[in-house]
Amino acid sequence: MRGPAKMTIGLGALLLVSACGGNETAVETNVTEAAAPVETPVAAATPMAAATVTPAAPAEKQSLDAFWTKFRAAALAKDAAGIAALSAPVVVQRGDLDDAPEKRLSPAQVPAVLAALLEQTDGVDAANRTQRQMLQAMPVPKRDGAFPEDQFRFGNMEFERGAQGWRLVRLYYEAAE
Repeated sequence: MRGPAKMTIGLGALLLVSACGGNETAVETNVTEAAAPVETPVAAATPMAAATVTPAAPAEKQSLDAFWTKFRAAALAKDAAGIAALSAPVVVQRGDLDDAPEKRLSPAQVPAVLAALLEQTDGVDAANRTQRQMLQAMPVPKRDGAFPEDQFRFGNMEFERGAQGWRLVRLYYEAAE
């Protein structure tokens, strides 16, 4: 086709042209040659490679062993950011006795309290080791059948598995005065 031709612009392009100051709904153009169809060979589709990485388990399905490895490493290294990340949004601190007042700790407050707690004995260990020594000696958590599957207690620390996976939720620590 040669000569003048009229081309209609779509609504989206019309809005763009209008926004730029144009007020025409049709544009005149001069076609000098007919467009020749271009044939380009298409290569066969390459099959997708099979996934080699197993997707991470949902947080609520996280194993206690996996959590314990991270928590233990952070606690022993005194890694405040790591400890905070593995703590619940609110960690309850209780004293040695049930009638002691309860404190609510933010994750940022937990590392300091945990550091002090780890330097004390738990009062139950027959060898009278500090909780840090007990933590060093326990690379794999040993579950107590008295606790439900979604709870774990070690020394004066309690952990629970929730929507965010395992988290430190409770500390039994009373500062010596």
